Amino acid sequence: MKAVGFVGSPRRGGNTEILVEQVLAGAAASGAKTAIYHLNELHIRGCQGCNYCQEHGYCRQEDDMTILYEQLKAADGIVLGSPIYMGYLTAQTKLFLDRLFALFKVGVGCLLPPGKRGVLVYSQGSGDDAALMENLARWFTTLMGIEIKGVVGGNGMNELGAVRLREDLLAEAFRLGQELV
Repeated sequence: MKAVGFVGSPRRGGNTEILVEQVLAGAAASGAKTAIYHLNELHIRGCQGCNYCQEHGYCRQEDDMTILYEQLKAADGIVLGSPIYMGYLTAQTKLFLDRLFALFKVGVGCLLPPGKRGVLVYSQGSGDDAALMENLARWFTTLMGIEIKGVVGGNGMNELGAVRLREDLLAEAFRLGQELV
């Protein structure tokens, strides 16, 4: 079993990263090998809308997304985390999601092997955009065929590391990680 996490936060050591790490810790405690990728530190170009992937089954761009495609194919469990900035996912997360189009063939469906499970993670300063992540969970389930085991996150976490004071969220993240495997 393998679980892979993708952190869409530009802040190292931030609340989203801490929660993603906690989900992966739960997966590791259940026997999974884990890996984590910080999207902000990778070279990922935006989707060019060229539809090359639709004709050839893979994206023509040669950047770090190629590594992530392989990780997504090999993983049994997938964790995606993003803080909520200005009422939406970060630019890094949106870039990653747009490039998942190469794993989806119009009229056929998702090209990932079936049976994958996922967890979505978010953190937010003020506001309450949990519904945004719940909609994303439905998208992953419907279009990508990834069974979302849950969404974990919350608001009131502007300060770096504030989630460490939220034992409820840390425990839920660990529990969801155990469900990935």
